[in-house]
Amino acid sequence: MDVATMVAINNLNMINMMTMLQEANNIVIMNENGKEWKDMDGSLLEQYMGRECVVSLFNEVGAIKGKLMAADAQWVQVDTVKKGTQLINRNMIRNITFDKCGGGWR
Repeated sequence: MDVATMVAINNLNMINMMTMLQEANNIVIMNENGKEWKDMDGSLLEQYMGRECVVSLFNEVGAIKGKLMAADAQWVQVDTVKKGTQLINRNMIRNITFDKCGGGWR
């Protein structure tokens, strides 16, 4: 098996694992139209809203630095100085680091 195939399989496995972990913490609720939507009940991210953070992605292209503003079952909203508001698909997030000192990158 070549390196590119191994990397592709590894990335797919990581995304599948993250999806399963996220689904384990979600609550599925049916709305009045019979469609389901997911609510992150007691999400860990709630306690970090408004704090400076660095979001690292699975694709290793770089990190997104800014302020965590909102999160739901599929998206995380980060306000950045350089690129404004960015919506990041939660399946692509490897980790989120928060500044311990309260200082910022701005």
